[in-house]
Amino acid sequence: MNSFSRFKAEYGQMDEELILNWTEAFFFNLMNVLNSFLSHLDIGEAVSRLRAIPFDELVTEQLEGESEETIRIAVARINELREMELEFMDAYR
Repeated sequence: MNSFSRFKAEYGQMDEELILNWTEAFFFNLMNVLNSFLSHLDIGEAVSRLRAIPFDELVTEQLEGESEETIRIAVARINELREMELEFMDAYR
């Protein structure tokens, strides 16, 4: 891990809230981009394609150089957000 982390609070401690905020912003920015493509598909196809996107790999790539704990927290949160989005979309089927 680099000595510099964007998720460190005072005294060099990891700030989980910063990680969660970053993950949520990353997810919603990504969904804004994806929605411009997914909106042209029927809901079943959109859900299928969204399920195929490796959100965990995208987060891991973006957080290269951060601690394993930081990546673990971010991956868990993005998977939660993805599942909530899929449940929401499934409700419209």
